[in-house]
Amino acid sequence: MTRRHLLATFGSAALGPQLLRGQGGDSLGAARDLLYQALEILHPSANDDQVTRAIRLLKAAMDQNPSFGDAHYYRALCLKRLKQTPGLQKSDLEAAELYHSEALRDGRDPFLLAVPKIDRNLAGVGQKWALVVGLSNFQPRVGAPRLPAAAADAEAFTTLLKDPVAGRFPANQVFLLKDEQATGAGIKSRLNYIATRAKPEDVVVVYFSTHGSARAQDLRQVSYLYTYDTDVTAKDQIFATALGMPDISMILNSRCVAQRTLIIFDTCHSGASIPAERLATQALSAQDIDRFREGAGRYILTACQDDQQAYEDGGHGYFTASLIDRWRANKGCMHVQDLFQQVKGEVSSKVKRKYGKDQNPVMAASRNSLEFALGAAPASANADCAVA
Repeated sequence: MTRRHLLATFGSAALGPQLLRGQGGDSLGAARDLLYQALEILHPSANDDQVTRAIRLLKAAMDQNPSFGDAHYYRALCLKRLKQTPGLQKSDLEAAELYHSEALRDGRDPFLLAVPKIDRNLAGVGQKWALVVGLSNFQPRVGAPRLPAAAADAEAFTTLLKDPVAGRFPANQVFLLKDEQATGAGIKSRLNYIATRAKPEDVVVVYFSTHGSARAQDLRQVSYLYTYDTDVTAKDQIFATALGMPDISMILNSRCVAQRTLIIFDTCHSGASIPAERLATQALSAQDIDRFREGAGRYILTACQDDQQAYEDGGHGYFTASLIDRWRANKGCMHVQDLFQQVKGEVSSKVKRKYGKDQNPVMAASRNSLEFALGAAPASANADCAVA
């Protein structure tokens, strides 16, 4: 389709991606929120009715912002899934390319699972990869309130991973993004880098410490993580600039073939709530967790239940501090579930004793998962433990 035809089909929005960047937060934020609602419906076993509902939501997103490339891209995939209107599929893909769709560029596919099942004959641990994100400071004036412990927690967790006794992650395969480095684009870029390089036998760890939006306060029930460049001055600005949970889960579920993947969220911090007229900070919901454990080989840890807050003391969050301490005390030679049980008990008792409040960390896993020791050495034949 030529540029003239695109103009005829999509109107003035076909002038190019610069218009998308120039759109106000209202239209882009509403469009992104509709897109994420569609993505939460789509999964490898989605039926025709669900795909049809997603198409309607994607059409609504394009009505809000016709130059939203990702909406065009995902509608093309949905139409292909239903074997409908090849001509519209083609024009949507061309529009997605014109508007520089991130999803098209990255090859994301909601109907594809990178790890549909575990290979029980998998060799020992291959390589080890990690992305660690921590935000204490956000952009001036319009950014989220400061989180005192988040960046320090991320740095301490990075140090643990690189520890040759406890973590045994190669230093050049651990990526730390904090504060101004942790933009939405920067996080997705590093996550894609790891997802496309990790092999089935590898270990992947992803850690986030930041604000998380309250799913219940979005009418469309979508959760977001706040990045350095998130604008929290209004809900639509948040939707336009925050990192949607479906983006993160889509990259990991459809692109990362590593069968030993651990995702950690420390995202609900006491005393750091957004003012009431904006979105409040909150931990992951059960629906969010379910998205991350689709397929096989995924473990998810969160600092607290979705109706609780995560507490800090001495410059570090209780959850991350306990995670590091228990991991190091065992030199990494323990399974994820065993580590979690120790952390859960310690955090719950310390917070109750100090604040008289409940903080109960949560763990979930894919139905089909491999147990492994987090401190197992790279290129080791032993996935349980390999102490140097």
